[in-house]
Amino acid sequence: MTGSLRTHISCASTMPWLWPEACLLGNLKERKAMSVMVVVVLIAVLSIAGIAASILNSRLLVRDRNEERNGPRLLKQVAVRLDELPSVVEAMSYGSGKVRYAGITFNTADRPSEDDAVNLNLSVENGTVGFDWVLLAPRNLEDEGRFRAFVQTQGAEPITRSTNGVSYLRVEGVDTANLIAGIVTEMYQHPSTEPLQLVHEGFTWPSS
Repeated sequence: MTGSLRTHISCASTMPWLWPEACLLGNLKERKAMSVMVVVVLIAVLSIAGIAASILNSRLLVRDRNEERNGPRLLKQVAVRLDELPSVVEAMSYGSGKVRYAGITFNTADRPSEDDAVNLNLSVENGTVGFDWVLLAPRNLEDEGRFRAFVQTQGAEPITRSTNGVSYLRVEGVDTANLIAGIVTEMYQHPSTEPLQLVHEGFTWPSS
């Protein structure tokens, strides 16, 4: 501050006719310096935000029904094809995790919003892999009756269960991968060639 005052005083006393210009140039330099700093900071913030968004876009915040692990966690989200579902079920069957489950999500063409995504779940209960229609997401609640009817056409009967305050319809004793494929392509008329989104925990997939 003192150096700045001295410069202004010296300029005014020796060349008073240059004082306004000198003062203006000084302010402009300071403003340009501050502008550059602001731009740099904004670029840094946007870069960090972009990296964070990229990470979050590939991960999904989940909360399972198990009482021992009921805290929300970020799990990596990957693409999975329908023809890969048998290997997912097999990997889950041989997994070593105490809690083993997989969540599959997709949207139908007429309802592309994330809030309208269909949620399909697989989990191991008492050593058995089964399918769970969790009554939590809006689309799952809305289509509960439709799901029951479809499962019955497949020769199975969903069993209503509740764990940790969350109700779901459990289906066992069927080919789980085929059941999911039927829900996706027959019940929702979703193209079989379009990948689905998968999150999983308690087992390794793909295995190699």
